[in-house]
Amino acid sequence: MTKLFTRVFLALLFLGVLSSCGKKEVVEVPPGDPLVYLDVVNAVASSFDETPDWAPLPNPMAPVDRNILTRWSPKLGFDNEWIYFDLGKVKVLSKIIIKWEQAFATEYEILTSKDEESWRRLLLKRNGTGGTESLVFPALRARYVKIIGLKRVKDTWGFSMWEFEMYGPRSLNPNERSVDETEKLLKKEKEKIENALEEAKAPLTPMTPTEFHRGACYTSWMYDELQTPASDKMLIHMKGVGIGHLAVVVPTYQEDITSETIYVDDHKDADTPSVASIEHAIGIAHKLGMKVMLKPHVDCRDDTPRMEIVASDKWFDSYEEMVLRYARLAEKNKVELFSVGTELEGTTFSRWEARWRQVVEKVRAVYSGYLVYSANWTEYKSVPFWDMMDFIGIDAYFPLADNMNPDQDELIKEWERIASEIEEWLNEIELDKGIIFTEVGYPSSDGAAQKPWAQFTKEEDQKEQSDCYEAVLSVMCRKAYFRGMYIWQYLPQDRWSPLGFTIKDKLAESILSEWYKKKELGGK
Repeated sequence: MTKLFTRVFLALLFLGVLSSCGKKEVVEVPPGDPLVYLDVVNAVASSFDETPDWAPLPNPMAPVDRNILTRWSPKLGFDNEWIYFDLGKVKVLSKIIIKWEQAFATEYEILTSKDEESWRRLLLKRNGTGGTESLVFPALRARYVKIIGLKRVKDTWGFSMWEFEMYGPRSLNPNERSVDETEKLLKKEKEKIENALEEAKAPLTPMTPTEFHRGACYTSWMYDELQTPASDKMLIHMKGVGIGHLAVVVPTYQEDITSETIYVDDHKDADTPSVASIEHAIGIAHKLGMKVMLKPHVDCRDDTPRMEIVASDKWFDSYEEMVLRYARLAEKNKVELFSVGTELEGTTFSRWEARWRQVVEKVRAVYSGYLVYSANWTEYKSVPFWDMMDFIGIDAYFPLADNMNPDQDELIKEWERIASEIEEWLNEIELDKGIIFTEVGYPSSDGAAQKPWAQFTKEEDQKEQSDCYEAVLSVMCRKAYFRGMYIWQYLPQDRWSPLGFTIKDKLAESILSEWYKKKELGGK
């Protein structure tokens, strides 16, 4: 036993783990004793993430429910957040596996207790790398196990974990589940998603200029999230809602509005989806019979709106390199529609028309599908290269009311005015091109009709969100020039969003589903 203890202790030191469990706590384990999974009966957390559209359900049992699609995350931006688990009785513990989400702890400590009051440090981990971390230590008795996040991988993030698995020797933990049994549960969940995907698959038909886009934007700020089982499950759900067109949004970055370099941050633990994950999402969508738009965005790291980005020749050189990268990716994966830009209002006036035309010509040279530019609602009338596009795209965050409690008649009346204004403009420019709302969205919070682009109150209002969607659909679907819309937004994880934009499991989703499942939509 002494030799075993020495080997394990040295291994922990090598990993940067310092053990401080006392000798009295260490339990002798028979050689070759297999491990069992230790079930948890209760959990307590210091806090829960409340970020709209991002936070998981506030469930402290999520990391121990053996469900790879659920997670725990505390409030953002704070160190020393914690969660602890109750094993129900004193058990013998010898191994912990932590499966981190992208927001992991680079330094953390794990403590144990028998009474929920007196805690002893089991280990301190420095230089955590995220992903799946396996921690092995001398077996000891404990009922409660706590993890405290001491340092975060990014200052603005919190901590987030998918699973916190605890194991101990079988001979000292009677009636606990075997490792094989718990692995079977995980395998069963994955098989369930694979079977659902097979059942939901549908033929993929070519896109036509006159079809109605029953669309939704699909957004991720993680390098591998789009290739997870959670993402596959969400796409199956979206297909069931009636969504037939998927806009895969790809965030790219520049430091501020005057920066001349745009970069893609798609390495591990960064926030641009990797090529592999984008291709996976496109492949799943196509398997489900959903057509795809690839929609690169440029975001400023200082959070200044992209509409204020200042162009220069060097900026256009960098932009051209980025957009051609994704145009080639779109061509390789037979993507039906490509957005050459999104809401770059500070770059699309006449001064830069020649550079935009050059960008579009180069995109056409590498991509054979349909093209659209996604203009901001304040920008669409001034874009000088609509003649080069197959569709006119508008990110349609038009304000619909000047009060906090508009009724449905007010919303419909305002959409009628907006629709007439768009039609008058189309007649003026004499371009026979269909209009697509490449984004349209409303948060499920009070004031959504006033400022559709922002969640600025803390009062949940699902009805206002659903009323806004009902209004845009009831008006625009009667217009001959309208070719559909992509609602903002769905996310790859099943997140908790009482105030945010996502419509999953909200009143607006049932409204959208009712409209999208109609056989005929649009004026043509």
